Amino acid sequence: MRKTTRKFLAVTAGVASIALLASACSSDSNSSDDPSSSASSSESAASTEKITLKVATFNEFGYKDLYKEYMSLHPNITIVDDKAAKSDDARAAVQTAIGADTVKDDIIAADSDWMPELLETPDYFLDLASDTVKDRWPAWKSALSTTADGKLIGYGTDAGPEAICYRKDLFEKAGLASDRESVAKAIGTSWDDYFALGEKFMSKKTGAAWFDSIGALSQGMVNQLDAPFENPETDEITALDADSQIKPVYDLLTSDKVLAQSAHLQQWTPDWNAAFAKDAFATQLCPPWMTQIITGNAPDQKNWDVADVMPGGASNWGGSFLLVPAKGKNADAAKALADWLTDPVQTAKIFVQYGNFPSQTAATTDPSVTGKTDAYFGGAPTGQIFSNRFAPIEKQPYRGSHYFAINQALGDAYTRVDVTKSDSAADSWKKFETAVKDLG
Repeated sequence: MRKTTRKFLAVTAGVASIALLASACSSDSNSSDDPSSSASSSESAASTEKITLKVATFNEFGYKDLYKEYMSLHPNITIVDDKAAKSDDARAAVQTAIGADTVKDDIIAADSDWMPELLETPDYFLDLASDTVKDRWPAWKSALSTTADGKLIGYGTDAGPEAICYRKDLFEKAGLASDRESVAKAIGTSWDDYFALGEKFMSKKTGAAWFDSIGALSQGMVNQLDAPFENPETDEITALDADSQIKPVYDLLTSDKVLAQSAHLQQWTPDWNAAFAKDAFATQLCPPWMTQIITGNAPDQKNWDVADVMPGGASNWGGSFLLVPAKGKNADAAKALADWLTDPVQTAKIFVQYGNFPSQTAATTDPSVTGKTDAYFGGAPTGQIFSNRFAPIEKQPYRGSHYFAINQALGDAYTRVDVTKSDSAADSWKKFETAVKDLG
């Protein structure tokens, strides 16, 4: 299969250019209680030049109050919020700007799944490495925005350490213990344990499924692999090889045993959104941002809770970055703002207010983060739970130039089997093979 002209950085802890130290709370990590402590931010504050900085984000980054705070600290700066409705819209806008070699926004937010595409055009972006961000993130997070030659093009914002959200009342209806500790123990540490408990749940005929869809479970499983789709050394597609890492996952998820536990709901659809308020399924893979999805879709539901467990080991689903176009009129000031927005102090505030869990090592153990509880989830200690889920994450799957397209094609394959039921598992895999081969 085709090899790309650019060799990507393998996204593993061992090759990260910014390594995780034993302590991220040293004096040079910029984790002071003074939110204007960064040197670059201080330089901007000293300037009297009137500057407007346009920040392109998507969904909810939780920056509204921080923009006001920063402008108060820097009276010469005006921040304009350029928020897209969804990640796909933001991705298209960035691709258009890069293709035309123009700069529309001074800071650009990017999702981790399409960061590999941006790593292919590193010259478009400023090198963001500086003393103020040294060791701010764990190695696996920094690696996602670091080029093969060590250029840091993105400051990490949030992370998505996965736990399990579950319906207490449905567990009880099935005769299962529903307290968090018991649920975590029963779900266990392996996917075999998870599906065995699901089989037990389904045998009680509660009218509910065990989980929402196999496509959703695939996200968690893929994020536990080293190289699901491509060779980290060559960027060559390996998804269809005899020793493919993804084929065993596909075979398990499309097996009759697992399909029998699915609610057959495609994520992000109206039916899926509505299901959180109904007795549709008992468990949901749950990074921190998913708690917001559940709360928003089922505000009157009183039975959702969070268990400190993830089958198969630690897994991170989601997380974004802030990048600065190098040709921006105020690139230095934009870098200072991006630095400040991703400082541990600011990201801890965002989690407390909005629930976006920080990717900054120091912030994940900040008392305001670990002490957060969520009344909607029965007073669950969500801060401590997600901090516990974050700590053991050591890697992310290698994301090469084909990752986004292959992952999307895989999602389509699961949908055909699980949701629309238009194809058998074998036929859907053949269509997946065709889609992958068409990538070149």
